[in-house]
Amino acid sequence: MTEPGADDCSIQSCYWLEAPLGQLTSLAQSQSLAHAILLSGPAGVGKARLAMALAQFLLCKTPHGNKACGQCKSCLLRLAGNHPDLRQLRATNGTSIGVDDIRALTEFTQGTAQQAGARVILLADCEKMTEAAANALLKTLEEPPAGCYLLLLSAAPTQLKPTILSRCQQWRIAPLTEPALQAWLQQTTDKTLPDWLGAYSGGAPLRALQLVQSGQLETIIQQFSQLQAYINGELSLPELLKTLEKAENLTSIFGLLVQQQLNNGRVAGQFERQQALIQRYQQWCRDEKQILGQNKALMLSAWLVKLRQLLATAGG
Repeated sequence: MTEPGADDCSIQSCYWLEAPLGQLTSLAQSQSLAHAILLSGPAGVGKARLAMALAQFLLCKTPHGNKACGQCKSCLLRLAGNHPDLRQLRATNGTSIGVDDIRALTEFTQGTAQQAGARVILLADCEKMTEAAANALLKTLEEPPAGCYLLLLSAAPTQLKPTILSRCQQWRIAPLTEPALQAWLQQTTDKTLPDWLGAYSGGAPLRALQLVQSGQLETIIQQFSQLQAYINGELSLPELLKTLEKAENLTSIFGLLVQQQLNNGRVAGQFERQQALIQRYQQWCRDEKQILGQNKALMLSAWLVKLRQLLATAGG
C-alpha cells in the first residue's frame, strides 16, 4: 500500500522531516552516508517523502543546501518520471516482494550510472520480501557497489531478518504527539476534527490528512459514534452490525475504543478488567485476519456482545 503523501515528494509542509533530511544530506556531503538506509515508522508518517527528498538530493548535480535544485538535467529527468539512475519498488495489492524483483534491482546496482552520478533504489514495504528475496538483497548489502544507495522503508522493521537490519543504518521517524498532530492539521485543513484522530492514525499526520481529504473520516466518525451508542445501550446489536459488517477498518476502530476505555473509561484502575479487555481485543486482532464469510460475522457479533458485557459490568 502506498504511504499517504508518497506521490507528493515535497517535505516543505512536513516540518518533522526537515531535521532528519538535514542530517542525512550532511552525511552525504561529508561522504559519510551509509549505502543502505532503513527508514522506519508508522504508515503515513512521511517515510516515502523523506526517502524521495534524499534520493533527489543524491541524484542532483547542483543541490542547494539540503535540497535538490530542481533545474539540472538530473532533476528534470526525475521530475519527468524517467530518471535512469533511480529505481522504485514496493509491494502492491498486499502481495509480497519476490526474488525476481530483488534480482532485477541487484542487476541495476551492478551497472554504470547513466548520469555519471549516484544510483538510488527506493525499496518500500521491505518487510514483505520473501525469504529468497531477503537473501538475495543481503548479498547486495554485504558488498554495496560504489555510488549506489539503497533506501529501505518499513512500517514493521521487526519483521526483517536480523542480518538485514545489522547491515543498514537505521533511522526511525517518530509519530507526532496528539497536540502536534492536531496543530499541524488545523494549519492544513479548515475542517472540524475529532480529538481522537491522532490516536486513530497512530500519530501519523499524512495518514490523518488522507482520512480527512478523502472523506473517510466522516464514515469513521459515524462508525465510532454508533459503537459508543451500542456500548451505552442506546443502539441494538443488529443495528450496529449493519454499519460494521462491511467496514474495512474495524481493528483500528476497536483499538481506539479500547484505548479510550483503558485511559479514562469504565475500566480505568480495574486491573483484571483491563487485562480481560486487552486479551479479548488481541484475540480479535489475531482472528480477524484469518476468519472469513459467515464465520467472521458470527465472530464480530460475539466480540461485540463480550465487549459490552465487560464495559457495562465495569461501569457498575
